Amino acid sequence: MKLFATAKRRISLNTRLSVGVAAVVLATTFIIATVALHLVKSRMQASIANEEFARLSAIASAVEQKFASRRILLKTIAESVGSHGITNAAPLQAFLEKHQSLRAAFDNVAFLDTDGELVANLNGARQIGKVNVKDRAYFKDTVAARTGVISEPYRNRLNGLAQVAITEPVLDAAGRVLFVISGSINLKDRNILGELADVRFGQTGYVFITTADGIVIDHPLADRVLKQANMAMADDAPDLDRAIGGFEGTIEGVNHAGVPGLYAFKRIRQADWIMGSMYPRHEAFARIEAIERTAWIGAIVLALLAGALALAVVRQQLRPLTGLHRHMLDAHAAPAQAAVARTYPDDEIGDLSRTFDRLMQQHQASEKFLRDITDNLPAMISHADAQGRYTFVNARLCEELGYSAEELVGQPVQSMSGLHDDPTLEHNLRRVLAGEAVSFERRGAAHRDEEEHFFQTDFIPELDAQGRVCGYYAMTFDITQRKHIELELAHSEAQIRTIADNIPALVSHVDAALYYTFVNAKVRTLHHGQPLVGQWMPAVRGAADFAVVRPHMERALAGETVIVEKAGDAALGIGDRTFKAHYIPDQDAEGMVHGVFAMTFDITDEVNIRRALTQQEKRLRDVTDNIPALVAYFDRDENCLYGNSRARRMAGLDERAPLDGVTLRSAVGEAVYVQHTPHLPTVLAGRATQYPVQVPIDDREAHFQVNLIPDKDLAGHTAGFYLMTFNVTALKEAERKLIELARMDVLTGLPNRLAFNEQLPAAMSRVRRAEGGMALMFLDIDHFKAINDTLGHSTGDGVLAEYARRLRASVRETDTVVRLAGDEFVIVLENVHSQDAVAGVAHKIVTQIAAPAFPVEGRRLDVTTSIGIVFVETVDATVGAGELLARADTALYAAKSQGRNRFAFYR
Repeated sequence: MKLFATAKRRISLNTRLSVGVAAVVLATTFIIATVALHLVKSRMQASIANEEFARLSAIASAVEQKFASRRILLKTIAESVGSHGITNAAPLQAFLEKHQSLRAAFDNVAFLDTDGELVANLNGARQIGKVNVKDRAYFKDTVAARTGVISEPYRNRLNGLAQVAITEPVLDAAGRVLFVISGSINLKDRNILGELADVRFGQTGYVFITTADGIVIDHPLADRVLKQANMAMADDAPDLDRAIGGFEGTIEGVNHAGVPGLYAFKRIRQADWIMGSMYPRHEAFARIEAIERTAWIGAIVLALLAGALALAVVRQQLRPLTGLHRHMLDAHAAPAQAAVARTYPDDEIGDLSRTFDRLMQQHQASEKFLRDITDNLPAMISHADAQGRYTFVNARLCEELGYSAEELVGQPVQSMSGLHDDPTLEHNLRRVLAGEAVSFERRGAAHRDEEEHFFQTDFIPELDAQGRVCGYYAMTFDITQRKHIELELAHSEAQIRTIADNIPALVSHVDAALYYTFVNAKVRTLHHGQPLVGQWMPAVRGAADFAVVRPHMERALAGETVIVEKAGDAALGIGDRTFKAHYIPDQDAEGMVHGVFAMTFDITDEVNIRRALTQQEKRLRDVTDNIPALVAYFDRDENCLYGNSRARRMAGLDERAPLDGVTLRSAVGEAVYVQHTPHLPTVLAGRATQYPVQVPIDDREAHFQVNLIPDKDLAGHTAGFYLMTFNVTALKEAERKLIELARMDVLTGLPNRLAFNEQLPAAMSRVRRAEGGMALMFLDIDHFKAINDTLGHSTGDGVLAEYARRLRASVRETDTVVRLAGDEFVIVLENVHSQDAVAGVAHKIVTQIAAPAFPVEGRRLDVTTSIGIVFVETVDATVGAGELLARADTALYAAKSQGRNRFAFYR
């Protein structure tokens, strides 16, 4: 009964499918055809418009790139001029002529100074100085803004060609404009715009360009170039004003010839130009119209042939299936819809719907399970199709790229990953798309703005049933920690080898089977550089030599550290050396011996040192006994432990007598010990010190220089000190004589400027205390330069000596006569009480200098002198020595201006 009811209901469904078909077949056919054709036509028209815009955008992008590359080239040339330090126009012509490759990019390149004058020209020097462009807007803008520009189009003043100029300033270190470099481009140059004449959209379509100000740059009609677009193209490009205002895209319109067309506009950013294209409508949509005609004919034929009743029954029968198809599409678009409980009709379509929903639920569960796994793996996982677009991304990749899964799926891998400029990624993508599994490492940031990390990326191709690549899987792991460990391990190994290669020992390691696993550079050198790692120790060392070391190796392999001394092997050229070998077991934490470390040190020098210590000590004593100094050593309690022969004689001790009981105090005596006492704490604190000591010897004072040097043990504690004493009595005497000589003029025997600088302030202080007066005379020899120049410096020296003698004879013993420099002399008169007394002394000096004549080298010379005098009745503490000397110098010039051979007082 149940089976019958089910069958009945299904028969009833078939009956319903056939009701009312005949009345609506023809109408339905025309409606469907009209809607379908309208949709297809609209989409195809949109597709053609998009295709035209994409093609125009590609052309605009190519022009953009050409302008960008030329701007970079000019900027590089400008920076090169700056880096060469060129600050004037002279070398610029030669500089340009060295860069002939600029002709490939520009019609001409020129340097302009800040006044607009042409100073260098790639097309020849004949125009230099004859062209001035200071009125050009691009020149003014470049100088004002100190940055490069692309000019508005203009006609060349020399050849009449339509051109644009690209400029860059040449700046000095302070940022000032030195020159402007200008690269001109012929707008019909095939490297920039010339190929646009060959570009066609369809058979008669074309491309044109205007500036943002509406100046026509390129157009198939040459008479429109460099004219205002709103005048030249007002009837040619509909809505050009919208494009100038910023519109980019496609629009339909009618040109100047009445031809309907599809127009596209794209802005060129570098030059701020608008590129447009015109595609005649009858050519652009020719295919669509042919398809439309064919479709209408087919629809009519189909309606007539199908028959009203059969077509209506079939379409009515398929309506539930269409509903199922819609449900399937909705479920794919929103998978959660498949899980919603629904009522299914009890027919074939219901069974299909029920089965589909169950499959979708299972698919959702599987996809959730897969995503849960991939989202929790420590890797960035994705899948892309053969066109390089994401079809699956896990959570870690979304976090890395900063997008959601919905934003990434369907997008290009290279642009979304930010690695589109990575040549390594490009190369490996080509490999995986060729069917090859690829694994490679790269560097990058774990997250944006973070420190650099290391990544390992695996590309796995996905193949279809025919073996073609239909996509690929990508898995990226962060291996930064592993890389750091590897780098640290490599660094540690390098450090260990560097240490082992540079320590003064033969270092090697053998495993428990006596095969070498490590040798340092000295072992390799000893064996003439032959490879030892992996070699068997008995074979390398030979039977005789290994027989010697075998017992030691056996003990080391048993866990015992062995140290032995032995002579070198004559066969290896080291027979005269002595070595100390250390055999150290290589044990793990459980005490298992895995091998032996062998370290052999050359102790020949140590043995020789031990043998030479006695001889060295003897030589040291011989040296200290013969140096001209007293050398002794005292401990912290000032007990003498060593003294050379001079020290022993000074202390009154026999050279071989023991030093028991001898102290510093007893050795030098109480009077001298007192001079040492203040310095002993310093040396016992660990700091060296030196100081003078006076010792009475043979009724005179002898001078000694004492050096105390601390003796520190390995812990830095002062165990005692060395005392070294030098007799500097002769040196002190020589020093005193040098001090006297430094204050005396050698030629005249008078005090010099240094002595004067010391004596004048002292004389002023004495006069001030005595409340007396004083005078300062500044003298020189009249026309002394003429004597030197005509008779020679030897005669001049004779005149100076005689002049000094007469000065000393003209004043008192208590007065000071000084030679300052050259023929300049100074006399200081102390305790004089009137200007008249000073004048008397000055008159006496003038007279005694003037007569008799100076007898010098067999000649008799008439010599006179001029004197400037400053007399001070009371010495003022506020007046310095320099001020007095300046006043006397002023008075001297007054005497000279009055005719020389006289004296004058300071007023």
